[in-house]
Amino acid sequence: MDIKKLVTFVNLVETKNFTKTAKAIHATQPTVTHDINAIEDEIGVKLFNRNKRYVNVTKNGEAFYQKIRPLINNYNSAVQEIQEKDKEERLQINFGYSYNPFNDKYIPLWLSQFQKKFPLAKFVLVNLNRNELKQQLVSNNLDVMLTTGLEAEDLNNIKVYPIETEPFKVIVPRNNPLSKKSIIKLTDFQSEKLLFLDNRWAATDIINLQNKIIHLNRDLNITYAAEISSLNVLLKANQGLGLGLYCIYPELDSSLAYVPLDWEPQVDLVAITQKDNKKRIVYQFIKFIQDFNFDFE
Repeated sequence: MDIKKLVTFVNLVETKNFTKTAKAIHATQPTVTHDINAIEDEIGVKLFNRNKRYVNVTKNGEAFYQKIRPLINNYNSAVQEIQEKDKEERLQINFGYSYNPFNDKYIPLWLSQFQKKFPLAKFVLVNLNRNELKQQLVSNNLDVMLTTGLEAEDLNNIKVYPIETEPFKVIVPRNNPLSKKSIIKLTDFQSEKLLFLDNRWAATDIINLQNKIIHLNRDLNITYAAEISSLNVLLKANQGLGLGLYCIYPELDSSLAYVPLDWEPQVDLVAITQKDNKKRIVYQFIKFIQDFNFDFE
């Protein structure tokens, strides 16, 4: 039975007037008459006694009303709740990232400043490694994630939004002679202590560079860190040279320096979404990040 017809029935019981009911439900009087007749025909019970002068609900009509009225109330409550839930979900941004000092510094700034412009926006943050994040994105559990352009190449049905592009640099303790160089070549790492990131957390860009350095140098002393936070501790402890980007390490400890690296491929920091993501708030957030003023140098 059509819920709209039941709403008409309930209203007519309460107004006892076809004209008032038609006005209340924004319908014509013939439509009200049609709806009531349709209900009575469907259930085979007379619900109203009516003529040109009055409308009275029958005993069966009153009993039917007592059962239907709570149903209509529950229906209206359910509609309101689901609409509010849908509105909340449309304003919720499921944001994926991997921890690094760049994200630790800038994501809180993005969230707080964006919410000043869009107070109803709500964020759900998901911190995973690169492969786990990509799986969450393709499974539609994330609206947007930060990654590199190279990392995004193996994904289908996504949109890529560039944020920053930069070359790799070497993070060098200031007491190491390499810190005085204007540029470090890939063959300058002979016999040096190096700090590399485990492939599970490292982006493809870093993995390619690490493999190239290993191929071109001998007598390397390499320590692998399981994740960025561990690598950051080792760097601050001057345990070796690291490979860096502003979009990983926007600031260095005073005992460390960035030295340009003679390595042509650059890294594109990007935000990616599924092509079929319809949330306007997500694209407003991405545009906000793209327009953000980074204070890298």
